[in-house]
Amino acid sequence: MNNKTLLLALLGFLIRLFLIFPGPLESKVEFFANKADLRNYYWPAQAVLKGENPYVLWAMGQSGEFRSDMAPLELVVYVATVAIWNDARAIQVLFAVFDAMNIGLLGVLLRNSPLRLPFQVFYAFGPLTLYNFVLVPADKTILLTLTFAIFYLLLKPRDDVFRFKKLRLSSRTLVIFLAAILASFKWLSVFYLLPLLLFVSRDWRDLIKYGALFGVVVGLSHLPWIPDWLYVYTFRSGRVATPFHTAPAVLLNAIGLFDKNLLLVVLALSLLLIYALFWFKRIDIFETIALSVMVGVLWTPDMDPVHLAIVVLHLLLIINWARVGRMATVWLSSGWVAFVYAVSTRSGFTRYGIPDPRLITGVYGSNQMIVLSYVLFVAVFALYVFDKRRGSAVGREILNGETI
Repeated sequence: MNNKTLLLALLGFLIRLFLIFPGPLESKVEFFANKADLRNYYWPAQAVLKGENPYVLWAMGQSGEFRSDMAPLELVVYVATVAIWNDARAIQVLFAVFDAMNIGLLGVLLRNSPLRLPFQVFYAFGPLTLYNFVLVPADKTILLTLTFAIFYLLLKPRDDVFRFKKLRLSSRTLVIFLAAILASFKWLSVFYLLPLLLFVSRDWRDLIKYGALFGVVVGLSHLPWIPDWLYVYTFRSGRVATPFHTAPAVLLNAIGLFDKNLLLVVLALSLLLIYALFWFKRIDIFETIALSVMVGVLWTPDMDPVHLAIVVLHLLLIINWARVGRMATVWLSSGWVAFVYAVSTRSGFTRYGIPDPRLITGVYGSNQMIVLSYVLFVAVFALYVFDKRRGSAVGREILNGETI
């Protein structure tokens, strides 16, 4: 890890601490902050420290405005965090630590790529990450750490071995282990599990072995608070009956075309198409992961701006946006969508005697706001399609620093 990476990681961490502990600027910083999810991270962890079962309290309607709609492994992480410092900001600091790690991981992952410095600077200081992961504290920073580590390991030779004292693990075994941990948090890796298993396996024995490893890790991680935590699935299934947030399904619902069962069929067919492209070697494993996450998230009826940021960051890993014009597009578009997200959820601007900027963005969840919030995604996905059709470097070629 070079000095630039260390400096960017430090500066990125410091700016996050400033936003978490704004001091005399607190009223101005907090005006744009949205900590609804943070309260839902902190409350169940605090309940566990008191010897209570947050899943039971929530299911019985005894949790007030709070809920515990997370997998057990994620809750364990938050319990361990607030056990050190019993304050919601401790979880924000945890996310900031993971963000600093992500800046470092990008330096390692992209060390031969033209994307290294642009991506690190964008992740450290860009409006997309600062708004979606700091001003809106989100657990997605942990998911990105696991994703960047998976990408790094997939670039390693198949037979590379990592030693942890007396334990020796191949890079492929570590990939499946990290994918299982990722699934234990948010199930994100399930969208691309099949092609990932095929990629790391030499034969059907490997396929069974790695599949079993994935299943065992996921199974063990879900044992705490079982069966009480299963109420999470009941809650989640109820949320998809009517689309909300900024999901494309909201637009479909507005014109009377939303059907949750049909949406599942579209998701399955989209994934099968991506798997087929991978099988016939039309796309590599990195493209497969990014595209699978894209369709998996976009077709979720309760997708929000933070999830859309995850999709964009996956796509930014597989295209060359290091050129000046493309960097300007990414930065300006991300600034725009952060503006749309922030303004659409705020009603206090008129106190300053100015027109309500929500006349431009629309209120949060409106059709106007949803359409405007996809500017960055559309731009980035268009760059991928353009480069792919033209035969330019994408996926592994970009990560390895190859140019076509």
